Amino acid sequence: MKIKFWLMAVVLSLASLSAVAAEQVKHRLLIQVSEDSIERLMAALNAAKFVQAQYGAPNVEIEIVVFGPGVQTLKYYAPKPVPDRVKQEKYNGIRILVCDYSMRAAKLRPSDMLREVSYVPSGVVEIMEKEQLGWSYIRP
Repeated sequence: MKIKFWLMAVVLSLASLSAVAAEQVKHRLLIQVSEDSIERLMAALNAAKFVQAQYGAPNVEIEIVVFGPGVQTLKYYAPKPVPDRVKQEKYNGIRILVCDYSMRAAKLRPSDMLREVSYVPSGVVEIMEKEQLGWSYIRP
């Protein structure tokens, strides 16, 4: 009887530990880029990289939301080092989202942009909705 009790206690302890591990806090970060500035874009990419280093890439979701004049920094003919850096960070798990509304206002199409970016209908709405879901927000 005692063995059964201890075995049950061990099973329950392991189950509770695995539940805690499965519920590990995952940080979520939004970074805004809304200026036509390579320096601003690089600051956002550097901030994202720093956060990944602090928490570990698997423990943090990062979106860089680019809208307004910022969309100009992500054109396919962007000067070095932008294309290489955007490609590198995409493969490191950082999502770069471009505002479709801002692109249309600037008369840009997806074919004008770096291939590594993704699109959202509205950058501002993306930020608002993610903040309502508890994402942290910065604008470097």
